Amino acid sequence: MIGNGIDVTALFKKCFENKMLNVLAIGNWSLEQIYSYRAFPEFKLILRNVDQIERYFEPQLKDMGGYPITTISDNIYPRSVIYKDRDGSYQLTGYLAPFVENFARTLNATLQFYWEHRPEENEIVSLSLLMQSLQTGKVDIPSFMVNLGFTPSYQNYSHVLELSRWQVMLPVESQMSRAELVLCGGSKFLNLGIFIVMAIYALVIHNIRRFEQGLAPSIMCFWVIYDPVLRAILCQTFLMPRLSSLLLRWIFAVLLIGSFILYNHYLTNLETLLVHPPFDPPIRSYQDMRRAGLKLMLTGGDQSAIIFALGQRDFDANEDIYEVVNSSFLQTMRSLPNTSYAYPITQTLWPHIKMKFARQQQASFRLSDEMTLIMSVAFGMPLPSDSIYRPSLNRYILNVHASGLQAYWRTRSFYELVSIGKTKQLPYKDISNNLHLRWDDLYYHWLIYVFNVNVCLLAFVAELVAYATERWRQA
Repeated sequence: MIGNGIDVTALFKKCFENKMLNVLAIGNWSLEQIYSYRAFPEFKLILRNVDQIERYFEPQLKDMGGYPITTISDNIYPRSVIYKDRDGSYQLTGYLAPFVENFARTLNATLQFYWEHRPEENEIVSLSLLMQSLQTGKVDIPSFMVNLGFTPSYQNYSHVLELSRWQVMLPVESQMSRAELVLCGGSKFLNLGIFIVMAIYALVIHNIRRFEQGLAPSIMCFWVIYDPVLRAILCQTFLMPRLSSLLLRWIFAVLLIGSFILYNHYLTNLETLLVHPPFDPPIRSYQDMRRAGLKLMLTGGDQSAIIFALGQRDFDANEDIYEVVNSSFLQTMRSLPNTSYAYPITQTLWPHIKMKFARQQQASFRLSDEMTLIMSVAFGMPLPSDSIYRPSLNRYILNVHASGLQAYWRTRSFYELVSIGKTKQLPYKDISNNLHLRWDDLYYHWLIYVFNVNVCLLAFVAELVAYATERWRQA
């Protein structure tokens, strides 16, 4: 209720400054009329008769008539990426950019960006500066998200916009060289087992012959290992003694059956490993990272988050694993990505990493399920305590999730980042790289072959020289 001495326009403007949109005023000089105001797109005082009112409070944010809504970004790839266009003007891309732009469009408002804290290339804007801009009223809604688990209260945040996990992205363990597999047969223990079996066969065959000749047993069976045992293991023909005993014939029969089994087992194992070469021991813990000489790259904000999640004691115990760098350097290395380090990553960035290697025969990174820093991370948008956009934004978030637009914007943002040069999709490789077996995989075989050819050539030359010398002497 207001009296004659109250300026209604000034009163409503004061209410608008304090984010009070739904206000009615009734003058004590006329109870049949009610004052209200329309805030957007410009301030307007409204006087209505009580008997003509169907709805006292009209929705102020239904149509803002192009009123500017100010936003600010943190420049975290790939959510919101700040870059310069050809004209040198700052622009915003990433999958949060269409989210905020479409929200302003649903209110028939105009979106404006607050560039006072614009970052350098790949630099993340300080969260304290962003929150200060929100609380001082310079910014209406944010174009960034924060982890709700790190905040003591959820009152000044929107609905959950994204659920994720905080994990470690590790370089894929290198494969064993196929050339070494061809040389060692894929398993050193298998080769050792075959050699032991060959030695046992050679000892038995050699000593049975000596027993038949009335000689004492001996371990000097090296020639027998080569012929016939090695020939039998390689499924080649060999000469049997003409006057062999029945026992020796049984030994040869067992040798043939055993060599058949060993030969096929060897080839099956080798062919399987040539198609799917084994990897180095996988990294599943910090101890494995120390063994591999790998470090986890962090920013100062990531370090605080890890201490919050794991505790100061666990962080100090593995302090040698962490390498703290500035945000610009980390985002550059992680978006390349550089396989010299491991990186903390959420489910936000991981789909972009997979799309980056989609055309490759094998991705350079894998997401570690064993090294999960935080199992569940809820992200929401921070808002001023008296934000007039909270109900509209929460309804909009629910509609976006229900329609699947968030997943669509996330996929589309990858190709937008490719088009502006902020990332790239690795091209198709040469067709020779898609072959299971290449010429260089037979590296050791080629060395042996060339060596044998050269020995044969030298022997041939020596025979020619000897023959020529002999003829010269006869002449």
